[in-house]
Amino acid sequence: MNFGLRVAVGFLLLAAAPLSSPTAQSQAKPATPTVSELEKNFFLMLRNGDALQLLSYVPEDGVNLGRDAEHATKISVEEQLTKRTGLYCKLFDTACLQATAEGHVPSCSYRELLNGSEKVRTASTETTRNNVRQAVLVAEVQNEKCGGHMLIDFIFNQQQGGWKLFSIP
Repeated sequence: MNFGLRVAVGFLLLAAAPLSSPTAQSQAKPATPTVSELEKNFFLMLRNGDALQLLSYVPEDGVNLGRDAEHATKISVEEQLTKRTGLYCKLFDTACLQATAEGHVPSCSYRELLNGSEKVRTASTETTRNNVRQAVLVAEVQNEKCGGHMLIDFIFNQQQGGWKLFSIP
């Protein structure tokens, strides 16, 4: 191919290629965070007590709560977070949790466990289950005031909008 023809073909390819501008790049969807980024951001959100940000992790079809994996709709979760009952207490507010607790074991919110324990370690892993990409986040805490050694785990499914909670213990 002669030089003139190569220049013409190159010019046509450049002309046909979409232009990349800061505006076009800023409108692109952000990449789904890695599992380690999810771990860091999610536990930071719990430590900070950011209930509104937690709601962004709840999928439209809801989430499974507790040991018995009772399904709660997103509307129900939002109601508990805004009215500061149920899930809100368990995650963010020890005083509210203890006011409704049954039994002899001291109860502490996950926020208090993450912020006030003698030992806190977090970890994450990724797996695929039933053709769904999942992230499992775990916090290991040691807190004598709150019942000793505990593991807290959260399971996320990757969905079109990013990582969304599947279950909260």
